[in-house]
Amino acid sequence: FTTSRSFVEAIISRGVDKVKVNYWPQYAEDFYVPVEKQNIEEIPNVDNLNITFTGNIGQAQGLDILVEAAKILKEDYQVDNVTFNIVGDGRYKEKFKQNITDNEVTDMFHFVGKQKPEKIPDILASSDVAFLSLIKDPLFSKTIPAKLQSYMACGKPILAAADGETSTIILESECGICVPSGDALALAKGILEYLEMPSEKIAGIGTKAKSYYDENFKKSLLMNEMDR
Repeated sequence: FTTSRSFVEAIISRGVDKVKVNYWPQYAEDFYVPVEKQNIEEIPNVDNLNITFTGNIGQAQGLDILVEAAKILKEDYQVDNVTFNIVGDGRYKEKFKQNITDNEVTDMFHFVGKQKPEKIPDILASSDVAFLSLIKDPLFSKTIPAKLQSYMACGKPILAAADGETSTIILESECGICVPSGDALALAKGILEYLEMPSEKIAGIGTKAKSYYDENFKKSLLMNEMDR
């Protein structure tokens, strides 16, 4: 079993019989479900476009692209009504914070700290868009990050800076906006697109995310596939 279609091809290319290799993606835990939006202390700037990242803050996540995009939005488009909520912890967190300070975009970032996984659906429900990114790397282009499934299970529109498998899924499902890894200008323009989007359309994108999840990543569906 492999967690992406790209890994199926990679393994077959090494001479493994294709009948021995199956695409079997990850699923989200059962508590990742859409919940009703409410005002919570973790998401304080309710009048802004709240873009939320959850999970490990490491170099592989390539979160510095958010700093570059924030600077472009602030300096080139005079946008100040976007908040990037960073939920989690990791070895790169302090360097990431320093980069935010050095680029004078501290007012656009809000750090929440590590949360219990069961709390994430509430945080996502109170956010407008869920964010994920990966650095440009041939391996990561073959990878589907687990947070994509959890975001989609919660019915959230996606904003991503990623290549390969992640990009393909977002395009197939029409569940959000995906730009190439490392392209901060394209990311800034994607954020502007969300800013100009009616709330009904954003909600509709979230509905597509949940539908695609249920049709492709749902636990019961994957377990039945394994049985077969």
